[in-house]
Parts: sequence; structure tokens; C-alpha cells
Amino acid sequence: MNRRNFLKALIGISFLFFASPNLLASSAGFTLSERNRWTHIIEKDQFSFLAIGDMGTGWKTQYEIIEQMENHLNPGTDSVLLLGDIVYPYPTTEQDFKEKFEKPFKPLIDKELRFYPAWGNHDWHTEEAKLLKDYFVAPNYYTFVNGPAQFWAVNSNKFDSNQIKWLKESLSISKSPWKIVFLHHSPYSSGKGHHNNQHLIKNLTPILNEFNVDLCLSGHNHLYERSEKIGSTIYITSGGGSASLHKYDDKANFPRVKANSIHHFLLIEGNNKKLNLKAIDKIGNTIDSMNLEKNF
Repeated sequence: MNRRNFLKALIGISFLFFASPNLLASSAGFTLSERNRWTHIIEKDQFSFLAIGDMGTGWKTQYEIIEQMENHLNPGTDSVLLLGDIVYPYPTTEQDFKEKFEKPFKPLIDKELRFYPAWGNHDWHTEEAKLLKDYFVAPNYYTFVNGPAQFWAVNSNKFDSNQIKWLKESLSISKSPWKIVFLHHSPYSSGKGHHNNQHLIKNLTPILNEFNVDLCLSGHNHLYERSEKIGSTIYITSGGGSASLHKYDDKANFPRVKANSIHHFLLIEGNNKKLNLKAIDKIGNTIDSMNLEKNF
């Protein structure tokens, strides 16, 4: 089986058995346009995407960060990972959603970038949040391939046995050189608002280590934090999308490389052998960077 057919089979299995049909119905005409909606497979030799968490305020800071996201686009950048808490406190009306998502993100929507949401606690636990789920026409949890990287959007609000089974099965058949999991709640964090998530450390991190996941991206804590490798995986907390910032402990109880309470976003690029990650603040400064290489 060639790579194209393998990817189609892989994504088909993951989606048909584990998507949530009740989240696939769109509201009356109020959805992300088809050209921007997430897709299962993007076939190319390289990948370049942005990531942002805890961003949905409509404040000046959000506009400043999105301006920098636009400034740092290159011709290959095609996707944005939303690491949860997409609209604060939740989208009660279509107008509220437009003011806190569509209007601030218009420069990236107009450039036809695709948006891949992971559901945060503000996106999940209220009846009003259905508006957001319908807008993106996305399931509870899902996987997709972008060039030599495969991504898994995990729903950390309810990481239960069904989702564990799906994640293990999907990771076990992945042939992608780079494996990236993204979710809202941080497994490891020294944030004073939200410390380590023991449920995820017990139930998620062993899976990431078993299947050699390279990166785990999360939000929830309104700061930037990067771990050393824990097992096979580097954990990045990126919740500085524009909401009020959180403080962090000076000492972490996990191997930490960097922590900074600052508004920012991520730019991640790579090919089959190399991956580069940058955390960039609202005035365009790189506050952290990291390079990874694959030795085949």
C-alpha cells in the first residue's frame, strides 16, 4: 500500500469509529467556511503551523498577537492549532463569537488557514458552548496528517477509556516521522493557577511515551512553559493567547527548560528530519526556540 492510500485508510479508521456524530451538525449557516475548515490529510513534504491557547477575549492583546501571527507566516504555513478556551467566558450568541473569534482572526481566515480546535473547559462544560462546536464542525477528538507530521486533538475535559483506546490504536498504526498531540489541560505545569494534572500524567503520558510522541502542546495555564524530554515527549504549555496571565512557581517538580508569564503564540515548522519551534510574543520577539532532529 502506498503512502497516500495508507493515510486515507488510517484517517478513515480513526474518524469513522471515534468521531462524535452529534458534533458534526452545523448551526444554521453559522460555521467556519469550507476553505478554512480542518481536513484529514494535507499531503506535502514539509509542515508549518501556528498554535495559540486561551485566546478568545476580543482584547487589544489578542489583535496584537494575531498581527504577529500574520507577520510570521511563510508560504507553507497552512494551519492553526487552537489549544482550547477559544472564546471567553463562552460564546452566548453568534455576535459574541464573531467579536472574539471571527473579527480578531480575520487576517488568518482571509488567508485561508485551516483551524484545528482542541476543546478547553470554557468550550466544553456549558450548553452555550455548542455554538462553538457547531461553528468548527469538529468532533470531540480526532487525528489528521499534515505532511510528515501527524496530529492528535485530545479532549482533556473527558479523557476516558474510549478516548484512551482510540489514541492507542491510532498511534500504533501511524507511520508519520513526527507525532504531535495537542489538548487544553497541561499534563505538566508549574502554573500557580493550575499545577500538574495527575489524571493526565497517569493515563495520557505513558501512552505518549510508549508510542514515541515528540510534542505535547497544551494551554489552560496562561503562560509559556517548556519541559525537557520526559520519556520521549517534550511538553509545551502555551496558554498566553490574550487572557489575563498566570504566575508560575520558581521551581518545578518536573524537568523544566523555560518558563515565562507572557502573551505569545507558537510557530512550528519542519520536514522529515527536522523540526523547529519558536514562541513569539506580541511585539514579535522570539522568547524561546527549540530544534529537534530525527535519526533514522
